[in-house]
Amino acid sequence: MKKLFSLILVLGLLFGGVASAENISETNRKKSKIRLSCKITKVHVIKKFDGTTVDVWFDEKYLKEKLGKLAEPITLEIFDKDSLAMWVEKKPVLMDSHDKNGFTYLSTSEAQKKGFIQIHYQSFKYDNLKFKSEASMMIKDDDNQYNFGFRNKAEISSIGYGNCKRLK
Repeated sequence: MKKLFSLILVLGLLFGGVASAENISETNRKKSKIRLSCKITKVHVIKKFDGTTVDVWFDEKYLKEKLGKLAEPITLEIFDKDSLAMWVEKKPVLMDSHDKNGFTYLSTSEAQKKGFIQIHYQSFKYDNLKFKSEASMMIKDDDNQYNFGFRNKAEISSIGYGNCKRLK
């Protein structure tokens, strides 16, 4: 009985992985019905990486001059409004949620300190084409990072606000 259960579990994971891989394939990316170019236009820095409260705002001009990479637009491609598959700069991403109002997804980046990362909580609203990116404080790059999500966010360091435009 245990062997049968194990076989069913392995086959389920295998075929589940195949279905997921198919949804995020390059072929499906090219068939995306929703294409957006999103750009951060202002950032609210709440805390420095060491936890010191700062409460500072940066506008689009400052972002362009001092943080050029952050001011560059990113391309988001969504297969359709019923799918959790999307692509950020042509890289496949599985969304956390997606409905008629918008979508959310997580990403991570290396932090300034070796062995640490930041979690980015990204969200988009269809009605006003607004984009928001919340960056966590530095967290250790280990399995504990998987305890965080939209329902249990890590402490937030900064919030970026932006706009998107539809691409043809």
